[in-house]
Amino acid sequence: MNCNISIHDVRPNNVYKIINIINLLFDKYNIRKITLLVIPGLNWNDKQIEILKSLQNKAGIELAAHGWCHKSDSIKTIYHYMHSKLISADSAEHLSKSKLSIIKILNNSHLWFSNQGLNSPTLYVPPAWALGNINKEDLSEISFNEFEMTSGAFINNKFIFIPLIGFEVKTYFKFIIVKILNLINYLLYSFFGVLRIAIHPDDFNLLLKRDLDKYLRKVTNNFSLSEL
Repeated sequence: MNCNISIHDVRPNNVYKIINIINLLFDKYNIRKITLLVIPGLNWNDKQIEILKSLQNKAGIELAAHGWCHKSDSIKTIYHYMHSKLISADSAEHLSKSKLSIIKILNNSHLWFSNQGLNSPTLYVPPAWALGNINKEDLSEISFNEFEMTSGAFINNKFIFIPLIGFEVKTYFKFIIVKILNLINYLLYSFFGVLRIAIHPDDFNLLLKRDLDKYLRKVTNNFSLSEL
């Protein structure tokens, strides 16, 4: 049974909070592999870049790209409108964009890491797991070789179903829905043997914090997607 642990929305203004979460995962839950989803297109200064470098050099830490700015600048489709109301608010950066615009985001995100002296990431996780108007053939032309979506991941152009549980809940309406979905996906974990746990920076203080603690205590043998 394997579990991939990721910390989302790594921004310039929360890097110290991210370090605290990493230490908590290492010390309290004995989790030894963590993927940090970095938002590259923000105002990173030299000190914050150095922190990312030190984290990347730490055993068990992998950096991945997570959009460009993690914010959609407009809503142009009914699907995007409904997605924003039910799931993503204004974070689904890819939705309502053209294929060329999405490819530009992907390429810019990949290039940013090497421009900062960081190792180039292999994994791209679109904000809200919404890839938008782009297909499998397009992904094969991008420098990343792993792409996450809600239902699983494309790894070396092959799709693998991987159940996902998350905890970023701020209303009681979403609390019930996400709690049920997490239960279903954890049951799928027992069948498929793999699971993704997505942690957002404030999750340990939100409505599902007890569930987050419970699930982290249950999982062992965590892994990177590239190991599949």
